[in-house]
This record gives sequence, structure tokens and C-alpha cells, in this order.
Amino acid sequence: MKFLHTADWHLGKVLHRHEINPEIGLFFDWLEKIIIDEKVDVLLISGDIFDLANPSNKDLKLYYHFLYRLSALKIKTIITGGNHDSVSLLNAPAQLLDHMNIHVIGGVPEDFENQIIPITNKNGDIAAIVLAVPFLRERDLKVSISADQEKTKTDTTATAIKSHYDRLVDMSLEKYGSGIPLIAMGHLFMQGATTSESEREIHVGNLQGIDGEMVHSQIDYMALGHIHKPQRISKQDHIRYSGSPVYLDFSEAGYEKVVISVDFNDGKCAIHPIKIPVFRQLLRLRGSWSEIKDALHKYRNPYDLITYVEIDVFEDVYNISINYEVESFKEHQNTDYKIIKSKITLPGNVLKDQEYNDRWAASFTPNDMINRRLDIETLDDVYRQEIVSVYSEILETFND
Repeated sequence: MKFLHTADWHLGKVLHRHEINPEIGLFFDWLEKIIIDEKVDVLLISGDIFDLANPSNKDLKLYYHFLYRLSALKIKTIITGGNHDSVSLLNAPAQLLDHMNIHVIGGVPEDFENQIIPITNKNGDIAAIVLAVPFLRERDLKVSISADQEKTKTDTTATAIKSHYDRLVDMSLEKYGSGIPLIAMGHLFMQGATTSESEREIHVGNLQGIDGEMVHSQIDYMALGHIHKPQRISKQDHIRYSGSPVYLDFSEAGYEKVVISVDFNDGKCAIHPIKIPVFRQLLRLRGSWSEIKDALHKYRNPYDLITYVEIDVFEDVYNISINYEVESFKEHQNTDYKIIKSKITLPGNVLKDQEYNDRWAASFTPNDMINRRLDIETLDDVYRQEIVSVYSEILETFND
């Protein structure tokens, strides 16, 4: 029985006013071929299908068209919701998709056991069990822990997440017995995971997460989403983030993008990443304006889609003529690259022009702003984390 693990598609993601859907479309073409070539039985998609809770009709069309293509491959697909996803939107066509062998768990269902999905082989025997756990929101965590287990907010969250999975494992063992491969899906932050600028910390449960040692010993593979860099956790090969399939931010430019093949055969589990081709390069250039111009003149794009470029010009003093030249250069038509983000960095970040100051400030995310503000204060780590947690919960209300 072969599984393929992916996550964090973020359909509809806009990178500095430029859509990533073209590279997602190329990824879908590639993924379909890999499913056929690798003879995949089950595709696992661990959350953040969409970038926004209210995706556009164009994003929905891209999603449903690919699901139709998956159904034609005669494989089972299991989709769980992420923190960016709308539970109701994902769940709306669930009954229809179920007839296409596509199972959607947008949020924790009323019937807790519906997160347990048995996988049968060609002979009709149960060959594996999938625990299809979506992103656990605060209301889900509150019902997973008793009052006497509560300590600090962080401890409560970790205990509640562990309790949620442990309960599903116990229910699965009781119903199906041991000796059957157990795969758990999840969309959360695991301690020790390496993050990038593209992850949104919008929920307390994703700020601390759980330790890899807390994962139930009966889980043979944990298919995680939420972190965009592919990695294993706590040096345990079976606890993995697949990462996002395409670059979502310039901070990810150095990552190798993968899907993860998980093959259960004769009681053994073989895990190996499959490298995804680069469809569009994100290029960061830093240095003097003359150095950056020289690099751009020499650049030739070897990829399918035009390269997006971020430039950071280092100057000793503020020079408005360079600012104008940079803006003019961005408008220049080029078949190899397009500058989609630029800034000018001065010594000590001394800003001498209001127009430039506004542009500089606009380049920061909400999380950048809160962290920069807290850097000014003298706070212990626990108190600072509590402030960030409350701030993240406020942000979440704007994303729901």
C-alpha cells in the first residue's frame, strides 16, 4: 500500500500582487504523472488547500478540476482542513466527493470517529488506517482536555493536541486491532520545526505545538502540514512535514520542494521524498544598485515561468534618484525576470523621506510588526509568547 503526502497548496496565494496559481497548475500536472508512475494508492493532503477562507471562483475551479482528475486515476484521496481553510467551504461537497473516493475532513466532525478512515486493498481487506485530523481550533482543543489537566496555556494546548490523537489511536486499536499500519494526518506546529516568513502564526496551538516524543508510539507515519519547509521532526523519520509544493515567499527560495512517498510492504515502512521540479524561481538580490543591475543584465531564466525578483539596494546615504531608477527598472519589460519587490536599505535603517518610509513599513507582515515592537521591550520569553498568542488570536478573527 503506497501513500503520497503533500500539504499547503495555498491556492489563490498572491505574492506581492502576483498569483502563484500558474505554478500550482504545473505542479498538478506533475503530481498526476507521479501518482501514475509511482502506482500510488492513497493521496494525503494535510491542510491549507486555499490561502484564503473565501477563495475566488477561479481558485475553486482549479481545485475542483484537479479533484476530478484525481478521481479518474482511481485512487483514494484524503483532504484535511488547515488554518487558512474554511471548514464549511471544504465540507460543503463532501458527500458528493465521497462518491469519487475523495474524503474531506474540513474540521473536527460531530462524530469524532469520522476522523478514522480505514483503507482497503484490492482484496477488500483493511490494509491501513488513516487518522484524518484537521487543524485543531481552540474550541476543538477545549473539548479534548479535562479541567484538572490544565496548567499554563501552552501546556494545555500541547496536552489537548496529544489527547486528541491518543483518543483516535485508542479507538482505532479497539475497533480494528493492532498490526495494521496507522497513518496520522495533522496541520499544526511541532516543536523543533524550522519555519520561514511565509507561515502565518495565527493560533496559539501553532505557536508552541507538541514535541515529537509526545506522538503515540502506535503511529507509523505522521503526515504533517502547516510548515512550508520539508523536514522531519525530532530526528524521527516517520514524523514529517511535506512542505508546500511551490515557493510561497522569497524566504523559501533555498528550499527543495518535495512530496513524500510512504510505502507499507510486508510489515516494513519505506519513506522517501520525491523532488518537485522548480517551475518558477524566486531570486533575492542584495548589494549596491550597480551590483544588482549587473546581476540582472547577466541573468538568464532556465525555468518554465518568468522569475520573480526581490531586490534590496544598500546605499550609504539616501538618494532619491536611485529610488526613481529602481522604480523605472521595475517597469522595464523582460522575458527572463520581473522585479516584484524592492527596498533601499540605509545604515542603521535611517529613513529620511516620508514616501520611502511608507514603502518600507508596508513591506512588513503583521507578525513582523508585533515582533519588532516587542523587541523594544524587556520581556521574558513566556510573557512575550503570551502577548504574541493573544495578538495571533486577534489576527485569526480577521482571517475566519
